[in-house]
Amino acid sequence: MSKKGILAIVSIGVLAIAAIVLAFLLHSTSGKLKQTQTELATTKTTLQTTETAKTDVEKKLTETQKTLSETQSTLEKTRSELNQTQEILQNASEAARKIAAERNALQKDKSALEREKESLRAKLTEIESELQRIRMQSQRSIAAIQERFKDTVGAVLDEAGRLKLDVKGKILFETGSAILSTEGKSLLDAIAEEVLLNADYSAYAIRIEGHTDNTPIGGDPLRNWNLSTERAIAAVKYLQEHADVNAERLAATGYAFYQPIDTTETPEAKAKNRRIEIILVPPQDFLAELLTSLQNVMTSIETKAAQ
Repeated sequence: MSKKGILAIVSIGVLAIAAIVLAFLLHSTSGKLKQTQTELATTKTTLQTTETAKTDVEKKLTETQKTLSETQSTLEKTRSELNQTQEILQNASEAARKIAAERNALQKDKSALEREKESLRAKLTEIESELQRIRMQSQRSIAAIQERFKDTVGAVLDEAGRLKLDVKGKILFETGSAILSTEGKSLLDAIAEEVLLNADYSAYAIRIEGHTDNTPIGGDPLRNWNLSTERAIAAVKYLQEHADVNAERLAATGYAFYQPIDTTETPEAKAKNRRIEIILVPPQDFLAELLTSLQNVMTSIETKAAQ
């Protein structure tokens, strides 16, 4: 066989082998390609699923972030409300403490008012009892004066417990004079004996007040002042020097015609206004005023206690 024939046979054999190998390689590659395609498809599906899941996760993440933001906002609002509530509670607690303190103070004040009320009630009872004693004592004296001096001396008891003896001016003095008459001296002696030196009135002050009518003496109203004062002084001096009345108890005052007891323009009214008043003032001269004042205080205390 020729060399060419051998080469041809060899070539054919090589080609056949090559074809077989190629076929094998193609078959193998085709299988791997299919497998790769299948894997690629699976990967694509997985990728799509992953993308969908990613989208869902991102959506959920966005929603979660939104929820978190809303929660944080709510939390901040809740914290703010909590702070406000705590402040309100603190204020309420402080207010409650203040109310409790005020209630305690009011209770103490009420107790103090009750004690003060009891003290005042006892004082009122004491004052009323003393005023009653003074009135009864003075009523007895008035009855004795009216019995002894009849129409010569008038006697009244005022609300403050002062005993007033009203002596007509013409009995003690001559018209326009400040010199005591003999009858006037005797009358003052009798008044001193009956009342002024009575042990029941030993602690009383004695005020002698002079009064004139409204007719100007000698046409000069100032002389009425002089006459009323001089007559009061004359009576004081006589009681001190001749009736043994303690000078420390005596006082003299002139009122001219400015305190009339009868304002009508008649001779009878003028005669009433020309007078000497002997006023016995108890040591508790303020008792009636004090009694009224204490009664007002009692009313005020009872009103406060009721509140």
